[in-house]
Amino acid sequence: MSHIQMLGLCRFSYPTGGDGFDGSAADLGANRARLHDPARLALRFWFFEEICLPTLAAQTDPDFTVLLIYGEGLPDPWKTRLLQAISAVPQIRPLARPEGLTHGALCRAAMQEARDPEARAVGEFTIDDDDGLASDFIAEARAGFAPLRPLWRARKRAALDFNGGLVLDTGAATGPTLSAVQAEFWAPALVVFFGPRSSRSIQDYNHRRLWGRMPALTLPEPVMFLRGSHESNDSRLERRLPGLGRGAGGQMGDAGPETLLAERFGLDAGQLAQSWATRALT
Repeated sequence: MSHIQMLGLCRFSYPTGGDGFDGSAADLGANRARLHDPARLALRFWFFEEICLPTLAAQTDPDFTVLLIYGEGLPDPWKTRLLQAISAVPQIRPLARPEGLTHGALCRAAMQEARDPEARAVGEFTIDDDDGLASDFIAEARAGFAPLRPLWRARKRAALDFNGGLVLDTGAATGPTLSAVQAEFWAPALVVFFGPRSSRSIQDYNHRRLWGRMPALTLPEPVMFLRGSHESNDSRLERRLPGLGRGAGGQMGDAGPETLLAERFGLDAGQLAQSWATRALT
């Protein structure tokens, strides 16, 4: 009964019934057309294959599961490419689901079904297909339950927020740029610990308001998330971080973003820039 299960959720261009994401339309056909646009999928695959998958594969603690939800109507060659890409990361469990389902109910059911009923607690987290996690995220998140346990015990809910990270922005004409940031209660590197039989799941909460719904511990270091910023998501720096120091300096130490990228995520800024410059556009 001492095991802390780490359970993640990744949604890969799943067309919902109109909820769950900024930009979602009420019409399923419109959502499907937007999400399955070849140029958009090419961009998402670049982040997924260059950022998301390598950082999941590099976790120092391999005891975790990530549920990857995608629509049954995801067309080829994209579906075949997706399944081939995740085959190298055994912790990823693909879940093809009918399109048009309600986002919250879909995610809740998937997470609850995957919980270990014998776990002491389940640490749920989300990772978008364009984000990455530091190589010790799973290990540090699992260890982070210990100081939260007295607060968690009362309601079987508590949050752990790693608020230091990097943003990889591909909007510049000169190529990708890296910025060190601190952003409280962003979705990446945010963990919610539930009891294994809880009726709630991480997607039942607005992550930006999570601090008002349960006890939470915020850790400003170490750098724990790598967030993609590009034309098809909602994490553009100019929209998400107005007025905040992008250096987020004090807690980051003296290391520059490129050094942090290598040390914390095992990625090389020069290689990413070269890959971006030669990527396929569709």
